[in-house]
Amino acid sequence: MLSKHLTNVIQNLEKKKFREKYNLYKVEGDKLVQELLLSDMKIDTLVASPSWIANNQQHVKSYNVIEVNEIEMGRVSNFKSLPEVIALSEIPVKEYNPDEIENSLSVILNGIQDPGNIGTILRVCDWFGIRNIFCDHDCANIFNPKSVQASMGAIFRVNVFYLDLVSFIPQFANPDFPCYGTFLEGENIYRMHLPNKGFIVMGNEGNGISAGIEQLVNHKITIPSFAHSLYSTESLNVGVATGIILSEFKRIEYK
Repeated sequence: MLSKHLTNVIQNLEKKKFREKYNLYKVEGDKLVQELLLSDMKIDTLVASPSWIANNQQHVKSYNVIEVNEIEMGRVSNFKSLPEVIALSEIPVKEYNPDEIENSLSVILNGIQDPGNIGTILRVCDWFGIRNIFCDHDCANIFNPKSVQASMGAIFRVNVFYLDLVSFIPQFANPDFPCYGTFLEGENIYRMHLPNKGFIVMGNEGNGISAGIEQLVNHKITIPSFAHSLYSTESLNVGVATGIILSEFKRIEYK
């Protein structure tokens, strides 16, 4: 049975201030919870249906599991079709490794405000083997339920750090460690020789990369449009653009 207090806690995890207060975020659905269970994330509580508990006895013994009925699950779930399980996971505290950053590609997010886009970018980065993402404080929170769902489990594998990008990026500035930024007037990415280390900056959905961050970018790149009409799509979704750009950067590993 779900207590009134825990019901309120789970409901309040929709908001960032309560996620920070309780140091918890919510993971809904069997697929994501199973990925969470395989990760090194710390799990506080599992709220589950009788059928899920019956089919996952190996986890019941290892975690705090609360059995709930459909009415109770409906009070704490965002899904139209009720999930079998909801996990409350602790928000991890992570530190980046400078040596790892200096020898790899990392993605930098500047003012990405849509939680779904953040989650999609995590998923794309996971696919292309990007271990670290650095966000400014204007970005949406990765532990927003929409971000968690959109990441499709990547949130458990990709490291995400929120910090002051203006002071962070220059720490790694040197001729052998470029900082790429996406701009409409940048160099055609398909004509470039791209390295296997450096920063790739993706800007805000509507305004692009901010003026302060633009000054730190030493290579402006763009994805050219192949549209036949002058009235075609103005720009790409930032999640889609991130996937295309990372694909080009990773192509070098197959040459």
